Amino acid sequence: MEGRSSAWSVKALVIATTLAATLVSPAADAAVTALAPHSTVAGKSIGEWSAAWWQWAFSRGPVDNPFTDGTQAAADNGQAGPVYFLAGTAGGTATRSFNVPADKYLLVPLINAECSDLEGNGTTDQKLRDCANGLIGPVDGLTANGIVFSGSAFDYRESSPGTFSFTAVPGNALFVAPGTASMAVADGYYMMLAPVGPGPQTIEYGGMVSGGKVPPVFETLVTLNLNGVPEPGALILAAAGLLGLAATRRRRA
Repeated sequence: MEGRSSAWSVKALVIATTLAATLVSPAADAAVTALAPHSTVAGKSIGEWSAAWWQWAFSRGPVDNPFTDGTQAAADNGQAGPVYFLAGTAGGTATRSFNVPADKYLLVPLINAECSDLEGNGTTDQKLRDCANGLIGPVDGLTANGIVFSGSAFDYRESSPGTFSFTAVPGNALFVAPGTASMAVADGYYMMLAPVGPGPQTIEYGGMVSGGKVPPVFETLVTLNLNGVPEPGALILAAAGLLGLAATRRRRA
């Protein structure tokens, strides 16, 4: 009996190891796919998630800032919940490489803007919305390479419903003076990506206001080499489940 039980334990460990390897290996038909514009994730519209994106962006200080640093620590800084935020740039291009949770949605800012009372842009919803529209309205170029989406990238414009607040910390990468905005409005082009699953992918995202000029008036472009990995808890639960199955079979034996 003991020899048989030991054999089951070894077999379970082999299966668990194989499963872990499968979870972190690339899927043959993997694709980075955007949800439809104005979709809802975890009870929030993409517009609502865009407001949360700005709150996250302004709360990042000079250390491990995802807008200026392409490290894993910077990418993971402040991430929580079902949506993982990707950073753009404050102007210019960047190339970044890091892991992302394979089972979380990714919010990608092609090009975006916000206006707030903290920055002196207005003190009413309409004033702030007019301000944000004035920044995004002239956008005439969008990049979403490596992403499967329907229609035109210009269909993916999202704005925050109502107003939101945020706190800008000292040294934030968006050049906003430290302080708290009690009213802000966001507008821009965002793609909410479905969970990418395990394995490497490369996407390129950004946007520009050319104004008919070369170089453009404003441009942001990020090349991201991402690798979808399961969160540690998923591997532990998978291994524990298989070992539990082995223990059950041992007792039956």
